[in-house]
Amino acid sequence: MSGKRRRMSSIPGKGLDDDEDSQSATDASRRKRMKTDPADFIQQLYDLIRNHKKEDGSLLCDSFIRAPKRRQEPAYYEVVSNPIDLLKVQQKLKTDEYEDIDDFTSDIELMVNNAKAFYKRTSQEHKDANEIWELLQTSKTRLLDELRQEEEDAKPTKPVKTPGKPGRKPLTIKVEEPEESSEEESADEDISLQCEDLFTAVMQATSEDNRTLFPPFQLLPSKKRYPEYYEVIENPIDLKMIGTKIQQGKYSSLTEMEKDLLQMTKNACTFNEPGSQIYKDAKSLRKQVQLKRAEIEQGKFSPGKGSDRIRTKRFRSGNSLSAAAAALKYEDDDDD
Repeated sequence: MSGKRRRMSSIPGKGLDDDEDSQSATDASRRKRMKTDPADFIQQLYDLIRNHKKEDGSLLCDSFIRAPKRRQEPAYYEVVSNPIDLLKVQQKLKTDEYEDIDDFTSDIELMVNNAKAFYKRTSQEHKDANEIWELLQTSKTRLLDELRQEEEDAKPTKPVKTPGKPGRKPLTIKVEEPEESSEEESADEDISLQCEDLFTAVMQATSEDNRTLFPPFQLLPSKKRYPEYYEVIENPIDLKMIGTKIQQGKYSSLTEMEKDLLQMTKNACTFNEPGSQIYKDAKSLRKQVQLKRAEIEQGKFSPGKGSDRIRTKRFRSGNSLSAAAAALKYEDDDDD
């Protein structure tokens, strides 16, 4: 995962003045994708903030599109040490820098707090900042509620009907779900198998030109040869470490493993140049990880009938891909 350290670059985003009609036409399809890709959820929140209008017809975010210029408003930079505006947020969206909703929320909160710190309480900018924050919170709650409701509606119900007397409606008997306690023994193994499925998906992931993506992520760079990597990356992690955690049953959920995989791709993007091949591969792998995780949880990523026993046997015998990755040796280990 070594390479040149990433430098700040100016990457143009899409135009801020999007057409509202086309935006509303894409809301339905975007909501479906939000379940599998957090980036779509974040984009939805951004668009709501960006397009919200006040009673007078003006955009609520007008004062937040671009931070004041240092030459025109030097006093702003005496108060605000970490300026951020919607253009910067848009750029981070464009380059997939937000790992989750909390990252995005933190940036909007910073933008709001900057405005409240500089502008007087009675100013329009201060009032707009409060309204933007309230809009974000209510919109986030509403969208999450909509997603939960869609998931509830999608759950199949299996009532058992028995024939009643002539002229009467059939009697419906609810089927009781088995108690969780009876499944506790196999729960840990189920999680491990799900993690193995996700690990397999990572090892099978390919680029648009059909290259496997995993090789640069198998082992961390040598600390002796690339000490600068460990000066830049605070939380180094590779596929060997993730494979070891699967083998040791360290993951309590699939989401926990996904977090490690996303940290791994984030590290690659942090250390390497945006135009480099490994940077592009990390972005591609990140999206595939999120999609596969969702497929596995929804039961859509399945090896097929009769394969569960084979998968379990392979995992228990140490012949899985995660076991192979866990057995890899670091370059520095050979030197020792």
